[in-house]
This record gives sequence, C-alpha cells and structure tokens, in this order.
Amino acid sequence: MKIAFALAVHSPLDDRVWHMEAQALLDCNHEVFIVSATSKPVARENFFCFERNMPHSQQINNFSHYLSMINPDIVICDNPISVLGASRYKRKFKKRQLKIYYDITEWYPSRTHFHHASKIKNVLKFPMLCGISFLASFLVSGFIFGEYYKAMPYKLFFWKKHTYLTYYADLEQIKIYPINKNSQKVVLFFAGKLTETSGFNSVLQVAGQCAKRFPNIDFLLRIISTDMDCAETQVYDKNLTAEFSPMLPFEVFCEEFGKADIFFDLRKINWENSRCLPIKLFYYMAAGRPVIYSNLKAIRKGVPEIDECGFLVSPKDISSIVDIVSNYLSDRKLYINHSQRAQQLCEEKYNWQNIKNIFVKFII
Repeated sequence: MKIAFALAVHSPLDDRVWHMEAQALLDCNHEVFIVSATSKPVARENFFCFERNMPHSQQINNFSHYLSMINPDIVICDNPISVLGASRYKRKFKKRQLKIYYDITEWYPSRTHFHHASKIKNVLKFPMLCGISFLASFLVSGFIFGEYYKAMPYKLFFWKKHTYLTYYADLEQIKIYPINKNSQKVVLFFAGKLTETSGFNSVLQVAGQCAKRFPNIDFLLRIISTDMDCAETQVYDKNLTAEFSPMLPFEVFCEEFGKADIFFDLRKINWENSRCLPIKLFYYMAAGRPVIYSNLKAIRKGVPEIDECGFLVSPKDISSIVDIVSNYLSDRKLYINHSQRAQQLCEEKYNWQNIKNIFVKFII
C-alpha cells in the first residue's frame, strides 16, 4: 500500500513522522513517501520537497501536484494546509477510496500565527484560520491526536474515527549511560530556543546560582538550540561553563543527550504552553534522568507519575529550582530513585513500542 505524509509545518526527517510513524509502516512493507514544505530540502528517494515561504494557495497546489505523482492510497497530514492539498488531489483525480488523516500535534490557530500583525488584523485573522481548520477537519477520514488538550476542539466531529498517539520515545534509539556517581562534576541540559518564552534565561539563572551555592562542584550547562549556527563554549564562572551546540541529527541526539545529569525545560507558562505536552519529556525520562519542567497542565495530564521522577515548578521561582537541584546533589538516594523511576516508567508504559501497532492498525 502507498502511504504519503504531507507535511506543511514539520521537517521531512521529523522525529515522530520519519523515525517512528514512517518506519513503523516501512517495517510492515508499505511504500512510504514524504511531501514536505520545508526550508531545508532533503534529497532522498521518495522525498518530494518544496519551498515553504510561498502563499498558502501555492502550497496547496504543490501538495496536490506531488500527491498526483505518487498516487497514494493514504495521506497523513500535519496541518490544515496539507489537508486541503490532499483533498484537492482527491477531488481532482476522483480518488474516492483515498483516506486522509490529520495528525494533530500543533495548535491551529496558534499564537505563532499572530506575532507579526496588528490587533485589528489578528481579530480578522482568527475566525478565518478557525474556518480553515473547520473545513480541513470536515474533509478528513479521521484524526490522530498527539495529546489530550489539542484533541478537544475536534471532538465536534464526533462521527469521525480517531486515536491517541502520544509522543513516546523509541527506547531502542536511546543510549543509556550509567548514573553519574561523581558529585564533583554535574552536567545540566537544556534544548530549545534561546528566548525568555522558552525558559532559557531562567535556566541560565539557575545554573549561575547553583555554581555560587556549590563552589567545589564543576557545572557544565549543555545547550542545544536551533538558534545556534556553530558550537561555542562560554565560561560564566570559575566552576560554570556553558557549551552551546546547534541542533544535532536525530540519531546523534539520541546517542549524546543521555550524558547529562539533570534536564531542564522552564518554558513560560501561558494558556497555550500549559496545554502542550513537550515531546522531549519522554526522551529525558527514557534516558533515566530527573527532569525539572515548568508546571504545565498537559504534563500533569499526560504523566500523572511525574512527581516520582522529577519536579514541576514555576519557571520564575529561581531560588526554589536551585533548592531542588541542591536536594539532588546532597541526597543521592533521591537522585537515583528519580532516575531509575523515570526509566522504569518508560520501559513499562511510556514507549513507542507499546503504541506502534495501534498507529498502523488505525490508518490501514
């Protein structure tokens, strides 16, 4: 069976799309194709990429054009724009048996749609985007929901089939390192944009205060970000060094990130962020390390055992976060228990192998 992913917002080699969903289908001997609007084309067999920075109408035409070349039996879309492109292909070639699925991992509309416009334009833009989302939802055969809260608006289409496919990591891809027993060297880890909204400033403050509180411990703050073009090292204090790196290829990331001792994500808490379940959370847990995350409703909902393997905090309360790190450094039993429990939860519950077949059976 021919199956195409039509990606308007995700990269062709996206973790969830290519390394999990597509690979699960390839393992079942299906033909898999990627059609992607991207800023970084990928030259591979069965990949069809075009420039993302063009009007939506042209993107819809491009999706329809490339799908007509592939002639798939199933199309999995990540955005209303790619859904409209798949639907145009379906109507144009009268592919009545074609199944179109909407894999919802992002809010639509999202606050990112309203960053660079006036309030008046945003007021007009919001109902238009809602209308596009409603039309796309009406056209699809079913929904794949990445998480609980993002599924809520689509419950209106109760007659369409759906499944939940959370962002669990594939444990076979993640390298596990022994728990650090050298309390004189501690590696802190942050991956994300170097912005206040993403919590980067809070992480820097936490690292700086930890270094001052524990002058006899060498701290390394490892930072991986799309905002970096090249790797660089910056010394903030005699016992605090920051190592900045650009985003790593997925396979390399899975090999390397488990070398850290404590993982941070201190993103700003707002209505949208609080209802977004971070995909990296499950990777950090799978590596068998404690996590310190902003207190997001989506995490409480998606991982009710979170207090057994980490802490949810207010990203503005720097002193409390430093206290948590201090507890990990002074109470090795707490640190080891949280590390082992995180890995155990992923092995028993939060892993891709547990839900892979649910995905395959749903779309076929």
